[in-house]
Amino acid sequence: MKTTPRVGKVVSILSVKEDSELMIITKQGQIIRIDSSEIRKAGRSTQGVRLVNVDAADQVAAAGVIPDTEAAPGDGQEELLQ
Repeated sequence: MKTTPRVGKVVSILSVKEDSELMIITKQGQIIRIDSSEIRKAGRSTQGVRLVNVDAADQVAAAGVIPDTEAAPGDGQEELLQ
């Protein structure tokens, strides 16, 4: 991943499926939910994909993949859904 002062630092890298959903939360409480199918694909020599614009005083606090509502037995997600 190429980073420059103009692009900024990498906040998170997540592996997703075509039907995954992501959630991004900022320190000031902004929450964004995104379908992974809406994210453009990028090659390995790119500068990444910006998913959210935040104010200069705000920062991304967390990013993660939202687990499927129907977890398969033994995949480790059963506990998250209870």
